[in-house]
Amino acid sequence: MVGGLIIQRLKTDKGFNQLAVMLLLAGAGFGMVGVVVILFYHWIALQRTAVDLADKHGISTVQSSRLGGVAVILTLSMLFLGMLYSNQAYLYEHSYYDDSRRYGIIAIVLCALLGLIEDIKGDFLSPGYRLAIKLIIFAGMLQLWPEIVPQALGVPGLDYLLSYPVIGWILTTIFLIGFINAVNMADGANGLMPGIAFCAAYIFYLYGGRELEASLMSACGLFLVYNVITGRLFLGDAGTYGLGTAFALYGLYFHNAGVFSPSFLAALFAYPCIDFLVSIVRRLGEGRSPFSPDNDHLHNRLHRKFQAYFQSPLVANSATGLSITLATSGVVLMGSLQQWWPVTSNAWAWVFIAEVVLYGAIYYATGLGRPPSQVGRVI
Repeated sequence: MVGGLIIQRLKTDKGFNQLAVMLLLAGAGFGMVGVVVILFYHWIALQRTAVDLADKHGISTVQSSRLGGVAVILTLSMLFLGMLYSNQAYLYEHSYYDDSRRYGIIAIVLCALLGLIEDIKGDFLSPGYRLAIKLIIFAGMLQLWPEIVPQALGVPGLDYLLSYPVIGWILTTIFLIGFINAVNMADGANGLMPGIAFCAAYIFYLYGGRELEASLMSACGLFLVYNVITGRLFLGDAGTYGLGTAFALYGLYFHNAGVFSPSFLAALFAYPCIDFLVSIVRRLGEGRSPFSPDNDHLHNRLHRKFQAYFQSPLVANSATGLSITLATSGVVLMGSLQQWWPVTSNAWAWVFIAEVVLYGAIYYATGLGRPPSQVGRVI
């Protein structure tokens, strides 16, 4: 039934060449599994549920599906279960179920379901209700998994506060909620959050080496290919909430295990965090709610510049997301592969500072000469 629907749609689908290219790339990089996953993503994109109108984010010009996050999570689950089935001895050696990490998995699933509700029925829950639900999810998780709270981050004043368990719990909860909101806010251009997610998943796989990290890297990599080439499937709230929670917990877990320094993780996830803080400050300065929507993010400003150079709206969209990814998380991935510094070093703070400076310079430059009607415009 699924295959028949895809074949029927392909007979009249103008994106046949796009699909052919994606299948070639997926096959070359991931074999037959990649081909099947791309077809699955294509089928998801054809569904009429959770569809976003074109131009909602001020960048996209085609009607797109918000079910990309669901597709990534399902793909991740299928790949993971398939790998475990083919290597059952590994399951007994590295249990995913008999320790407190399962509470993190539950939190990821619950946050993804919360996002899915918004994808299917937009504004069903007010921002206040969503915030309260996230607070309950993370409060419960930290109660059952207190080891995930960091004991020290190398910042004297902050380390003093973290030495008090209650304060450490509060700060960790604020971080988790803020991070997933930052990821959600940054998901506005093809290849932006999917690209950052792939870079992070690749690094986590290099230093984790488990089937779970391999499955996450593959699912994010294949989604990046589909998202950049077609622009018809994006993460949606289910994807940004779910992946945002996963990456935040991965960061805390690996930091507590001594694998990554806070500076390295800050550089890896610099764009969503910087853009989130800048957006809050900007909106407060304009007398608006810090969580009110607008299209004055850096990726919106940069996209307007790319529109002047590319005739294709899709190319301008994807160029926006990929350029930001390559200049931030892509640099960190390359630096880790080339071993600029150990990933436990605080020298990565220099990369993070460079990312902050670059963000400010581009944000300022892309705002020059704009008509007042485009500043903070909501679409």
